[in-house]
Amino acid sequence: MKKLLLTMAAGLILGLTFAPEAAAQLSDEEYNYVTMDLRGILNLTMTTNPQVDFVFKNIQEYQQGITRFNATQLEVDATLAWDLFVYASTDNWTQVEAYSTNGNNVLPAEILEMRSSVTSTALVNLNDFSSLLGLTNSAVAAGVPTAATQFLAGEFGTAAGQSFDPGTAAANPDTHQFRLDMRLVPGIPATFASSGVDLSLLGNNSTFAQAGYYYLEVVYSLVEDL
Repeated sequence: MKKLLLTMAAGLILGLTFAPEAAAQLSDEEYNYVTMDLRGILNLTMTTNPQVDFVFKNIQEYQQGITRFNATQLEVDATLAWDLFVYASTDNWTQVEAYSTNGNNVLPAEILEMRSSVTSTALVNLNDFSSLLGLTNSAVAAGVPTAATQFLAGEFGTAAGQSFDPGTAAANPDTHQFRLDMRLVPGIPATFASSGVDLSLLGNNSTFAQAGYYYLEVVYSLVEDL
């Protein structure tokens, strides 16, 4: 018993001797302040010639019209949900040169018909050949669309299904690559009846278009889902 007590006492003394040294550890620390800035990316690329020419030089072309398949090709790369809409920057075509004194030189944007390869669920779309809306009819104001605007992708509103998902054109050709056909059908006389436009209500009230050289600017706008 005496030997056991001496052993316990010795162990207690050793514990008191070494415990403070074991607890007194030196340390030092440095810190990183790590930030992340995720910038939203919306890239719209036109991979075709921006100028699309329609030259009507014979009776057959007037009667049957001219269709430019894949006239414009667009690609979208986006890191966030997006919408794509289209409209004419003016209400009417701009006449650069007149070839005649007869006919109406006020031709509305709507005589141009367009069709998209990507299906849109928007109320106003270009899923089939449809007249391109001029600036006033498109209801686009200061670059901001409404439900009356022609959408190629997505639609006005932020509810589920009203936008297209993030992604790249290379990985999502069916939804992020657009092939747009364009068509003009003057007819004889050149009334562009297939577009549903009544030229007699415009300009000098003439019912047919004046021969001449015209141009129209078409705007494609890629925006964050709105």
